[in-house]
Amino acid sequence: MKGIILCGGRGTRLQPITYTVPKQLIPIANRPLLVYTIELLFNSGISEIGIIVNNYNKSIFQSTLSKYFNHDFQYIIQENPQGIAHGLSFAEKFVDNEKFVMVLGDNSFDTSLKEFVVDFITNKKSCKILLKEVDNPEKYGVAYIGNDKIINLEEKPKRAFSNWAITGLYAFDKNIFKAIKEIKPSSRKEYEITDAIKWLLQNGYDIDYEILDGHWRDVGSPKDVVDENANRLSYIINNIKGELINSHVSGKVVLEDGAVIYNSIIRGPIIVGENSIIKYSYIGPYTSIGKGVNIDKSNIENSIIFDDCTISGVGIPIDNSIIGEGSIINKEKGLKKANRLVIGKSTKLFLPNI
Repeated sequence: MKGIILCGGRGTRLQPITYTVPKQLIPIANRPLLVYTIELLFNSGISEIGIIVNNYNKSIFQSTLSKYFNHDFQYIIQENPQGIAHGLSFAEKFVDNEKFVMVLGDNSFDTSLKEFVVDFITNKKSCKILLKEVDNPEKYGVAYIGNDKIINLEEKPKRAFSNWAITGLYAFDKNIFKAIKEIKPSSRKEYEITDAIKWLLQNGYDIDYEILDGHWRDVGSPKDVVDENANRLSYIINNIKGELINSHVSGKVVLEDGAVIYNSIIRGPIIVGENSIIKYSYIGPYTSIGKGVNIDKSNIENSIIFDDCTISGVGIPIDNSIIGEGSIINKEKGLKKANRLVIGKSTKLFLPNI
């Protein structure tokens, strides 16, 4: 059975981070989000994987994933992205009439797919979707169930009459490509996968579903990124390869080769990447620090710090933050109390009232 991962979108809700890093490659607990998804497919017996990308990000995916997998992925270009169903349409040749699993690359799952995959392979259904009960179904595609069957689907309704969200994991046979050719763009001017599944339902094809007991998150906003980072960090195991010097450490800590923590207070779970230096600082729970980072006399918690950042003299806590690669944050000395900023397009900056 083949697997498809959709990564062709532009990630506008996560700008400016996604100007340089596709959202599927944003580091979560110091590993790209997409790595977890690929491992999920591998562990479910799916080894032939096609990754839907766009013309601009293909090389980034290739170079990043080659650091984690010795595997030949099939990269499929989605031109002018116009929604999930549009992206999937480019994989028809790769699928080659076989049944397959599709996962959205910006979704995170903590579950096993083995039973889901085996059941779909052995039954005669044309589609199987994975549902999760949520408190805010209006954010998602929604499934309506009656007599243990899917009776209708709706994409991001203004008012949902069901709490069953359609997660970003699907199983299809070749008929989904017939459905995609029949649907029209939605009010969002996108070809919705929900509309394609609904077409199958309305035209007599069998649609199955399964309720997800495990963890699922659609990682689409900065808050989602920070929350998913915290979730992944909660499962880390202590692993100290670097140096701890005159520091107080509690909780689970991963300290990679060449990293040094000096005269600091550390409360895990945290990860500190290779060759990073932390001095005279407080690093609180659920913080991921990349490679080559320098932190001095600063206070950080519940945040993601990308590689090669410098943070110095920031006594007011940096909290619930995502700091992009190579960023510099310094407290400036002087008599004049002012904020001096060099920021780029779509930067999000939140200053405290002091």
